[in-house]
Order: sequence, then C-alpha cells, then structure tokens
Amino acid sequence: MTNASTPGLRKRSMRVILALCAMGPATAVHAQQIALDLAAITPTETVSYADGRTDPIAVQPVESGGFMTDDGSAMMTGDETAASMDAPSGSMSVVSYNGDTLEVPPPPPPPIDASAPAVPGRSHYGGLRWGGKLRLTNGIATLDGASGGGLAGWGLIAGKETVQGIGGSAHVTYVELPDYNWQSHGAAIGLFDRVELSYARQNLDTLDVGAALGLGRSYVLNQDVWGAKVRLFGSAVYGPPLLPQVAIGVQYKNNLDDAVTQAVGAASDDGTDFYVAATKIFLSQSVLANATLRLTKANQLGLLGFGGDRSDNRSVQFEGSLGYMLSRNLVVGGEYRTKPNNLGIAREDDWWDLFAALALGDHFTLTAAYADLGTIAIADDQRGGLLSLQAAF
Repeated sequence: MTNASTPGLRKRSMRVILALCAMGPATAVHAQQIALDLAAITPTETVSYADGRTDPIAVQPVESGGFMTDDGSAMMTGDETAASMDAPSGSMSVVSYNGDTLEVPPPPPPPIDASAPAVPGRSHYGGLRWGGKLRLTNGIATLDGASGGGLAGWGLIAGKETVQGIGGSAHVTYVELPDYNWQSHGAAIGLFDRVELSYARQNLDTLDVGAALGLGRSYVLNQDVWGAKVRLFGSAVYGPPLLPQVAIGVQYKNNLDDAVTQAVGAASDDGTDFYVAATKIFLSQSVLANATLRLTKANQLGLLGFGGDRSDNRSVQFEGSLGYMLSRNLVVGGEYRTKPNNLGIAREDDWWDLFAALALGDHFTLTAAYADLGTIAIADDQRGGLLSLQAAF
C-alpha cells in the first residue's frame, strides 16, 4: 500500500471516491485519480509511490472516515455507492482512511501474454486477477464442503477472486462431541465469482456408540459430497442494499457404509440436495445476513443414509445465519439449520451454533464455534466445539 499523509485531515470527516483509469501496456503509466472530501486542507495533495512517481489527489469535505472498494461498475463507501469513472470491468481496488492517512494500493502490473512465463509475485496473469475480495467476504467451508458459514450454506462463491479470475479454497473442520467426533475436509474452486465446484469427505467417529450399535468401538462412517453452485444475480457486498447475492446449488452425497444405512432403516445410501441461498453483507452496519432453503432427505447430512421408514420424500429445510463484523478481521454470529426426521429409530434434531471467524491475514481463516447438534442416532445432547481452518486464494 502507498500512503498519502495530510496534517490537516480530520478524523471522521471524509468520504472516498476513487477513479481507476484503464491499464496500458508494460511501459504505460498507471493513472489513479482520487477525489476526497476533506475540511480545512489544501485543494490537492500528492500520493507518493515507492518508485518515486507522484499522482495528484483532489480533496473536498465529507462526513466520516472509512474505506471504499471498486468492482469496476460501482464503488462503495461505508454507506454510499458512487459510479466509477473509466474503471476496467471487474477491477478491484481498495482505499482506506483512518482519519490521518489515506492508503492507496500501488499500481497493478500490466497484463502479460498468457504464453509468457509466470512472474513471481505478480497479481495479474493473462488478464486475470487474484485475491480481489475483502477479508471474510468469501465465507468459510460448511461441513458439506460448499462455501458458507460452517453449518449453513451461503450464496457466496469460494475463493478470494472476483469476476476477473479463478479462486479456490481448502478446509479442514473438526467437531468434538460427547459421543462422536465429526471431521470434514475438502476443497472448492470458484470460477469468475460465478460458478463454484466443491468436494468434501465427511468422517463420523462413533466412539462408544459404535460398540453399543454392534459396529465396534470407534467405527467411522464415511461420506463423499460433490457440489456445484451458480450465482444467479446480485452481489453480497456491492449494489443496492436490499438486493442480496442469490445462488442455486446442488450436492450429490454418496455414503460409503451401505450396511449401516440399511441397518438403521434408511431407504438409500446416496442422495442429492438442491438449495437456493441469499446472502448480503451490509458494510455500513457491519452486518452479514443469509437465508437458505434446502430440498433434502439426508439423515444427519447423509451419514445415516437418505430417507427412511417415516418418509422417503425430500422436504424443504431452512438454514439461516446472522453475523456482526467487529473489525475487518473478526466476525461473530450464529446459525440455525433445520433437519428432516426420516428415521424411526434415530431421531434427528435441528442444529445451531455460535461462532467467531478470525482472518489470519489475507488467505487464512480460523473459525471456532459452540455447536448444538441435538440427537445423533441413539445419543442425545450432542453439544461441543467446532474448529475450522480454511486457506483461500
């Protein structure tokens, strides 16, 4: 980041508007023009880059400090959208203001020929950009592997990339319960912030419950989950505040323990979920909200098979999330997920959790939660801790 300091800047007295001009070839000058509203300072200030170049900044008064991002079509301050000027489609730049210092990203390198060798440390390659999303706005992986909030699926696309690039993520999640240990690991890829493809392996260690069921102590139930998600419209971060990012998704789940699913009365050992999710991040209020409707007949996400003696039909289930951003690196909140109840011998309860997600830099997120998973098979009151680590690019 490049700093432009102004002695006369007043804290909570500015709104930032950025115009990012189009990039030229390798020898072209990358021009940035930043219009600020400030009180009691000179009409222009200068941004100094590490290479010695300077660009002028025009200034004028505003209400408060904050940050602004540009997605190529609209720019957001804490509470207002402003049209961008000549910004290349899908570009992303970030300007932040702490009351004393304006931080401006250095000019990006020019696009290079896709046939040329990769340049270490370069954020562009063949016109693609890497790492454009704000921290914690890409969610974390659910137990099913799709991007979301841990228990609930969201309308976000995996990875850190915007519409101009390809991103991805990998995760490992561990849930320790009184009578089970639940583990999930997997990866997802996000294509141009439009399409997500995901995979997760779920393992449920039955501990002493396995012995009581005649499976053997610490018998592990296994399942593969393959997912696809498509963003239909909207943006979770940008655009009208009442228009969420809406996505539809599908997950095919294959239980690898046929004998167990038959023993508990499940109708099938594989099944497919369909869902629609709407997610919105209200930056000016530091609030995240999500609502998801899922069509499913999975028992305990599918680890106890699909359908049963009570019902072999899919039912609509709800998944909701609400979070509050304490800072750009920390979000706290809660989730609620309803569940079908298809098995007569294995009652299934709704799930909920309270979570805290911490950004460890730009590429890692650590999430801790207190989770209540209710009754699983013959064991009641399954409450415990969830810990998840995600790497994203």
